[in-house]
Formats: sequence, C-alpha cells, structure tokens
Amino acid sequence: MNDMRYIITEYCHRDIKGILAFSLDTKTDKMESVNFTSYDQYNESITIGDIFVAKVLNVSKQIQAAFILYAPDKKGYLPIHTDYTPVITNRSYDGRILAGDEILVQLEKEAVRTKEPVFTMNLSLAGRYSVISYANTYKGVSKKCTRLEREQLLAAIPKELEYGVVIRTNAASLLQQPQESADLLQPVKEEICYLNQRMNALIQNGIHRTCFSRIWQSPPLYLTKLRDENAQCQQIITDQSVLYDELKDFTALYMPEQSAKLSLYQDASYPLQKLYRIETHLSELLSRKVWLKSGAYLIIEKTEAMYVIDVNSGKNITKKETAEYIYQINREAAQEIMRQIRLRNLTGMILIDFINMEEQCRIDALLQELRILAKKDPIQTTVVDITALGLVEITRRKTTKSLAEQLITHQYQEALK
Repeated sequence: MNDMRYIITEYCHRDIKGILAFSLDTKTDKMESVNFTSYDQYNESITIGDIFVAKVLNVSKQIQAAFILYAPDKKGYLPIHTDYTPVITNRSYDGRILAGDEILVQLEKEAVRTKEPVFTMNLSLAGRYSVISYANTYKGVSKKCTRLEREQLLAAIPKELEYGVVIRTNAASLLQQPQESADLLQPVKEEICYLNQRMNALIQNGIHRTCFSRIWQSPPLYLTKLRDENAQCQQIITDQSVLYDELKDFTALYMPEQSAKLSLYQDASYPLQKLYRIETHLSELLSRKVWLKSGAYLIIEKTEAMYVIDVNSGKNITKKETAEYIYQINREAAQEIMRQIRLRNLTGMILIDFINMEEQCRIDALLQELRILAKKDPIQTTVVDITALGLVEITRRKTTKSLAEQLITHQYQEALK
C-alpha cells in the first residue's frame, strides 16, 4: 500500500520564486505529480479557467477563429465553433461574431513561446465530481469510467439541467462506499446544482460588466490538482502559514471530509524541502538521462518540433540478449516513459525509439501496454502507432507549460545540456 502525500511549499532558488506542489509516494520515494507557479506568473498572469469580458479585434473566416483582447494590450486566439452560442454583452447575438463584439471567453490554453493564449466560448466550471459547460449541452460521464460506472453515474444528472455536464472520474470512488448511505451520488447531485447556480450568476454578472473585466478567477493549479488527487493522498502538508490558511478554506469548500489530512510542518531544524529531497527530485526530472532499475536508461531530448526519447540497455548487459530480455527492458522503459511524460508535462508529438524487437506479437503487446498507461494520464494522451522506422509515436494535448519551461533558471538550463 502506498503512502501518498501532497506537499505545497514556497520554492526559491536564485532567480526563481514561487509555489511548488507535488504528490510523493513515500514508500517508493517517487513523485507522482508536480507543478510550479512562479510569483511573477501568479501575480500578473491568468490561470486556465479564468473568464473575461473580451473584445473581438478581427475575425478570420478562413481559419474559423477570432483574435481578441482579453485585457488592454493582451491578445488571445479564439476558435469559433458554430455549434456554440456565445455570450455577447454589447449587442444581441445574430449568428455572427464581429469585430468590436464584447464577448465572454474562458482561458483554455496558456501562451507558449510566440503563440498567444487560446480561449473558448464554451464557459465551464469544474468541481470535484463534475464539470458544467455553458455552450456545449452534452450530458455524460468520463470515458475513463467503466461501462457499469457510467450507467450508475448518469443517474446523478438532473433531467431539468439547462447546461451541459460531464461527471468526472473522481465520482466513481463514491460507488465504492458501503451501501448504508441512502444515496451514494448525493454529493454529485449537490455539486451539479451548485455549479449550475454559479454559472447562472456568472453569466448574469458578465452581461453587465465592462470590457476586460475578469468575472471569474480559477483557483491556482496547486489547489485544483489537490482537488483532483485528494482521494489518493493520505496527508496534505505545507510549511507556509499563508498556504495553510488557503488550503483550509479550499478544502472546506470542495472536500470538507479531507480537512483532517491537512497539517502545517513547523520543524525549523530540518526544513521540509530537505525532508522530501525536493532539489534532488527536480534535478532528476529535468535531467536528459533517466536510469532504470534494470541498469538500462532513457535519453529525453527536446527539438524545435517534438520530444525524442531513446531507450538504451546501458549497464544491463548479458551474454544472451534474448527476445524476452529485450521485451522486459522495453516494458520497464514504457512504464517509466509514461511517468516522465506526465511529470515533465511533455506535450505535442513524442517519438520513442525502443530497443528493436523482431516478433510482432511483442511489439503489439508493448503498444497495448502503452495505451493502457496513456489512459491513466489526466491529460489527453494518444499512442498513435509505430512508424516504418520502428519509432513509437505519441501525441499529448498541450494546456500548460512543461516543467522545464516553468523552472527555466540558469542552473536548469545547464542541467539540460
């Protein structure tokens, strides 16, 4: 059994300051998730999920998109979906989006290098068990749930609900509780009603607000990650009193039954960062070489267009490199690769060069294992296929910066070389 701890602390080294949050399995001494929010980013930027009254600068019919200002001198990209009915605040919607329109938009993807942030007209509010959406009226359950779980969870969606809703994978944990409860899905129903009321209030508020107003500020990533992972965590720890108070308020609102797990670390003689070897873990996650238990290793490289991962047998040398031996190294590598992709938040196209295998049945088994591992990733990850050159192609949806981009200091630039 694991001993998962969710740790939030102030992280500071040279020219970088911010809040580091990670989950750590103390049994294996491995991080299972990690994210960093710099103070500069937190104070002056926007968070995924924030909703604004934006102004349309121009519309490009060729690419079915608009370019907007969500704040003075801050541009964004807004795909136009004809199935979505936008909320326009300065005129009646007539089926068109025009330059000069003031429109409610929500941040969907952060700005990356030269690319502007991506917004959506489909306003949504996420809770612990469900997500309410304004423009997309689809009602369903996460595809990561089993068929039986989906059938049971659908019953929690109110029939009279005017907005779209997707019940999240987290809700399936409620079905595992003892049947003594009168209604296992009552927390889901209550949350959907709460989010529905909140969405109504946001839209009514947004209609009467001036352009560039931020009408909804999403909780920071280190809190939303906690909300989504809390069922796996036995302890929630911070060494900052300000963060402790923030965590108390957040858990009281979103997961009151987890408040007892919260603790404030106060041992000044041995800092929390040393206790959990934070510098060591981060250095390993930002290194280009990753050692495996077998003695094999991975090389993770970033190019302009993609990430490339190479599997090497390394110290794992035997006189008889049998097909089974190579397959076991590739299996071990596959598990660590999917973990590294998730922790480093690698996105876009990823090519993996496994050790060559001759038997098609072993190649198919490896691809199947990768697909099973990909389904466990909270970010949409697709194992496409194996190319003619024997490279496995994976794509992963981009929403936030990679860990290396978040922690881009001189020290880490040198470590990545």
